Amino acid sequence: MSRLISIQIRDTTLAALEAGRGEALLLVHGSLGSMRDFSAQLEYFSASHRVIAYSRRFHPPNPAHDAGAPYTIALHADDMADVIRQLGIAPATVIASSYGGYAALYCAVRHPGMFGRLVLCEPPIFPILTWTAEGKRALESFETGTMAPARAAFLAGDNARGASRFFDGVTGKPGMFTLLSPASRGKLLEVAEALRLEFLAPPDLYMPAISEEEIRSVGIPVLLLEGEKSPRYFALIADELERLLPDSRRTTIRAAGHAMYAANPAQFNTLVRRFIEPA
Repeated sequence: MSRLISIQIRDTTLAALEAGRGEALLLVHGSLGSMRDFSAQLEYFSASHRVIAYSRRFHPPNPAHDAGAPYTIALHADDMADVIRQLGIAPATVIASSYGGYAALYCAVRHPGMFGRLVLCEPPIFPILTWTAEGKRALESFETGTMAPARAAFLAGDNARGASRFFDGVTGKPGMFTLLSPASRGKLLEVAEALRLEFLAPPDLYMPAISEEEIRSVGIPVLLLEGEKSPRYFALIADELERLLPDSRRTTIRAAGHAMYAANPAQFNTLVRRFIEPA
């Protein structure tokens, strides 16, 4: 059974769930998420590991506004390094989803030595899409169809509409948000204020470019996971990461989309275990 803990870092305290004993495994959620996203992983891996899933700054149950700090990759990457230091688990094994994966890769570049192994689940490093013609087309489509209308909704103070447009975009299924159960919609809307802060952040700080040289500098083993049902642009980003990361492997999670760890936890957990416990 998991227990609620608090992790004191530089200028704030982050809530986390912890379970099990042994080698540490750190779980980092994405946008519209929190520490509670990884219930299946907490249960499964706690049989053999000390598992910690923390809520990133601004995400519940942490306060949505934290001393006026902007929502940036650099802030979340530095927070991640501080969490690893505070827990005393460097070099850490980290599973990071979506924007959390973006922050984890950025952290690996900014803070060498923090990571031992890294699992990246569809990090939305959209600047990478500008490297190819197909990527540019995918990015333009996503900006027009998802980011722009979601941003407009957040600017108008309509968090529910902003969250729904974003959710439909990352799942690749228009209208998907309305098909969720009331309980599932409610959980996502609890995180909508954090997502609003993302969309209001300066674009170059919210999604800064990571160069080919910086990606090549990440010398740790990296597992790239993607959902079989996810939008094409995630695969295009993974193409470039697979090409540049010196020690990477890549696998698709069957019958799953962006939240692959929840849609197919059996395959997800098995693949991660094989990666973090090599023979």
